[in-house]
Amino acid sequence: MYRLAEPDLWKGRLDSETDSRQFRHFQTVKFGDLTKVEKTNNPKGVGILGYAVDKGVELNKGRVGAKEGPNKIKQAFAGLPDLNQCEELIDYGNVEHDHDSLIDTQQEYAELAAKSIQNHKQTFLLGGGHDIAYAQYLATRKVYPNESIGVINIDAHFDTRDEGESTSGTSFRQILDQDDNADYMVLGISQGGNTQGLFDYAKEKNVQYVYADELLHQVSPPIKDMIEHFIHDHDVIMFTVCMDVVDSAFAPGVSAPAVLGIYPHTVFELAKRIIPSEKVASISIAEMNPEYDLDNRTAKLVANLVHHFLI
Repeated sequence: MYRLAEPDLWKGRLDSETDSRQFRHFQTVKFGDLTKVEKTNNPKGVGILGYAVDKGVELNKGRVGAKEGPNKIKQAFAGLPDLNQCEELIDYGNVEHDHDSLIDTQQEYAELAAKSIQNHKQTFLLGGGHDIAYAQYLATRKVYPNESIGVINIDAHFDTRDEGESTSGTSFRQILDQDDNADYMVLGISQGGNTQGLFDYAKEKNVQYVYADELLHQVSPPIKDMIEHFIHDHDVIMFTVCMDVVDSAFAPGVSAPAVLGIYPHTVFELAKRIIPSEKVASISIAEMNPEYDLDNRTAKLVANLVHHFLI
């Protein structure tokens, strides 16, 4: 079910009502209805669409609560300074789960997300469970029906389980099993968070991956080169971040907290290698779970990721 944006979420410190150099995001945001948006030939600005869904987390036997994530992220993002003075920032609201099956919600979300991708230079998709990634893929393929898609996931998990239905742990297997023109790269894999069967599937599908401990101190030149070659080899890049990749000391509010996870600055460093590319069609950030957050620490971290990812 699609719900329009809640303007009351967008509040913050008011430094000036007239000097745009002192504005924060809550002063510049606009609100839109994607059911009424027509395709434009002049994409501009930023669109935000929430995925207020944690049914996939429940089906994946995780701890629920991520459906409250999008609004908490928006609240934290609202008070951050508008440093790059976006030409347009539109909150399109959230999609909630009210269908009999999760795939129906993912398809509904994809229809709306595709409209934002077509109309904006950047589209941020805020979860919710990481089943948002399959919806993001459906939207990407709708906008780019024939192009090669490179999926880059910063995540502790492959999320390539074979469950026979959509869950938060199946998105990337669904993509790879049905699309021969899509490839997958994962940055931040936890050795303790994936079974041998998942590593075997990664080998079968030529999935490129980097372990979390390889990203502990810096992003090495070989890893930078690997990312750059992956981007070069594809027409479109679908970029997604699962917050459970970040060590739980920095991101306690997630569906599956990380032990020996990567540091937030590593996520920023990796993203700097990805987001400036014009090939990046959309960015999703998943698994922010306010139910388990401390002092809004994780919500603030996600908000700052979005803030830094703006181009």
